[in-house]
Amino acid sequence: MSVLSLTAARVNNRLNLREEGDSLRERQQAKVRVGSHTSVLLKEVLAQLQIKDGEQVVDATAGQGGHSVAILESTHNTKVLALDADPVAVEIARTCLAQFGERAEVVESNFGELEKVLHHKGLKTIDKALFDLGWNSGQLGDGRGFSFLVDEPLNMSYGTKSASGFTAAQALNEWDEETLANVFYGYGEERFSRRIAKAIVERREVQPIQTTLELVEIIRDSTPSLYHRGRLHFATRTFQALRMAVNDELGMIQKGVTAAWEHVAVGGRVAVISFHSVEDRAVKRLFADFVKQGGRLVVKKPLVAERAEITENPRSRSAKLRVIEKTK
Repeated sequence: MSVLSLTAARVNNRLNLREEGDSLRERQQAKVRVGSHTSVLLKEVLAQLQIKDGEQVVDATAGQGGHSVAILESTHNTKVLALDADPVAVEIARTCLAQFGERAEVVESNFGELEKVLHHKGLKTIDKALFDLGWNSGQLGDGRGFSFLVDEPLNMSYGTKSASGFTAAQALNEWDEETLANVFYGYGEERFSRRIAKAIVERREVQPIQTTLELVEIIRDSTPSLYHRGRLHFATRTFQALRMAVNDELGMIQKGVTAAWEHVAVGGRVAVISFHSVEDRAVKRLFADFVKQGGRLVVKKPLVAERAEITENPRSRSAKLRVIEKTK
């Protein structure tokens, strides 16, 4: 079947996906309202950061405030400066952290701008910093195109404006085939990147690609049927690659984690939770550079979730925690 053809069965399938997507959106919005997002590796983060009373901590990825709440509850007089590029997450985190008064502050900012935030707040040094590079469950089905199960506009920006300056739709409709393939492979490790890129270019010659389910359909049509029956949804890697490109995630990791390292005091620690190999390799390289500058890897190999946590929170299955301490 040509990637340009659209059968009656396919139309019905898309309608079914939209109905499922509407249900998912309602469930996700309910989750956000009740604040049910579960922070991963919570026990390990607290154990490895070793936060002491009175310290200044940066939670560079506030999400719904889970890690920050745990940090503040486990210490006295500790202060947390939390950042998030997502204005919805900022409001949720502020609500969760309001109970701690002046001990907690939430700023709407991408963690790649951490240097500017610290300068604006007059913080020359910090004691501990945490980066959770996963995205919170409230962002699924919220209208920005993160989920391949919900029919939404292809935006994919965490913040009001994307860090890259473009949306996923612009990338799909304007980039040449080679660039698309390289992004899908480089950021998503998608083995069918060239097939998918070719199909995208063919489809957009007929009409612009505007929604998530249109993209899912293209990916499905351009990849082998066996690929559709794997543990990982066949659109996962392409969506991951687009999201990373739109939000300049590797660039933000480089800037944000480096800023935290430069400001952390001697004896302070920086912890990073990553969720896929592309992120983890970037963090591993950064930490290797920090070791040369006077750092010590607190854990030689990244920590992973225990079986009990994975059972309770399946998204923790792919989480990896790396921690480094500044020794001089």
